[in-house]
Amino acid sequence: MFKKILKGFGIAILSFVVLFTLVAVWSGYKSSQYEETAIPFMNTAIVDISTWELETFKRYLTESELENINESDLERLIRALSKMGKLVEIGEYQFNTVTSRALVGGGSGTFVTYTVPAVYENGDAMLTITLKEEDTSFSVYHFKLDSLALFD
Repeated sequence: MFKKILKGFGIAILSFVVLFTLVAVWSGYKSSQYEETAIPFMNTAIVDISTWELETFKRYLTESELENINESDLERLIRALSKMGKLVEIGEYQFNTVTSRALVGGGSGTFVTYTVPAVYENGDAMLTITLKEEDTSFSVYHFKLDSLALFD
């Protein structure tokens, strides 16, 4: 009886280890597909977006986001984010996910999400960026900046 329980417990642990390994390998495979294209794009996009200029920010957004966003709200958002000051340094990118999904306004797309620490004049931030894969490049579908410096 005890051997059966121990054997079942061992099989369960082995299953979790195999599952975890498969997820790690799959994640590594998917992230390597985007390292050569997405990261250079984000390096440029983050620097440009961090100038906190409305037209520059809009240039990087996906068409669906531009259609759905109120320009005055976007202006207020950029004004609030500008409290961070100038970009000083971008840290190491951490791959999160890659998904294919349908968009609300119609159509579909492939989206890749990264997080990256960044240092600005007035404090540290964690950026979460979701890119929509276009034909030969990307556009920004989601840009989130988390920082305690925004509350000062």
